Amino acid sequence: MRTGKITIKDVARKAGVSVGTASRAMNGAPGVLARTRDVVHAAAREMGYQPNAAARALRSRSSRLIGCLFSDLENPLYARLFNSLQDRLADEGFVTLITASSSKVDRERRAIQTFAERGLDAIVIAPGHQDDPELLQMLRDFPAPIFVVDRDMEISADRLVFDHAAAIEGAVKHLTDLGHQRILPVISHQNTRPGLERHAAFDAAMARAGLSVGPKVEPETPNASVFSQLRDRLGAPDRPTAMIVQGTQVLSSALNALAVAGLRVPQDMSLIAVGDSAMAEDHVPPITALRMDRTVLVDEIAGCVLRRIRGDQDVPMDLTLRYDLIERASCARVSED
Repeated sequence: MRTGKITIKDVARKAGVSVGTASRAMNGAPGVLARTRDVVHAAAREMGYQPNAAARALRSRSSRLIGCLFSDLENPLYARLFNSLQDRLADEGFVTLITASSSKVDRERRAIQTFAERGLDAIVIAPGHQDDPELLQMLRDFPAPIFVVDRDMEISADRLVFDHAAAIEGAVKHLTDLGHQRILPVISHQNTRPGLERHAAFDAAMARAGLSVGPKVEPETPNASVFSQLRDRLGAPDRPTAMIVQGTQVLSSALNALAVAGLRVPQDMSLIAVGDSAMAEDHVPPITALRMDRTVLVDEIAGCVLRRIRGDQDVPMDLTLRYDLIERASCARVSED
């Protein structure tokens, strides 16, 4: 076969990839999954293709693109995190792309594949499926730095997690110190780190206090309405006297359910929000909340990503960010009535 007449288009066609992907694979540029690179190189060898010097120069180029994959942008945490990361990274000359998977694993796999093919310099991820074997393998093959936000994933990546266990344990202790024994967690139980950690910590804290755990209210998503579930629970003779409620929208529907039930905060129901917000702060009365320092969160993620891209960070980063219990007026000593 005469190699002089073989072009990168021919190689791409044989390998079943785009010309851009074939070119990046042949020249060692970032953004190509290992298995795709192997297919392209095998096609090139079979056809006798040799890249020229100009094409090899592509390996030193940067896309100036950083990708974010989050499970749900309706979650205020991820929306705020993306906006802050976008501003911080723009100051360094990067454009930040985002995709929200709605916790659908096929979307998450497709997003990682697209991020790789487009040659992104790094990605920041908080997927809805932390244990999916195919997704994990794609991430292990990913050719650029990965930063994982609050997920337990068996991949080599930098990571920052939240100390949900200490936060929930502190919230339970705050309520039991006020005499509450019937405490209701209103926390989603998805198969990712936040839900698993929070429920395990709640059960353990109640056990240490010598209290039983009654029926829980578990939103299907971090932003689902719990109005109907709570309305039934609050009407029971053994209704809770305190609640730990996650999220802005879940909190809003919980407050509506309390109002319909004729229960006052904190006279009839003590309340702690998981995650602080303007709504919690401005509510009458203001709601006690578990707050994390979002400035530290963004600084740590952006700083690590930039160091990775520049080659200035050698060891994996594994940080834990704590919550602070911000005491306001939504918790009171349990009524003796």
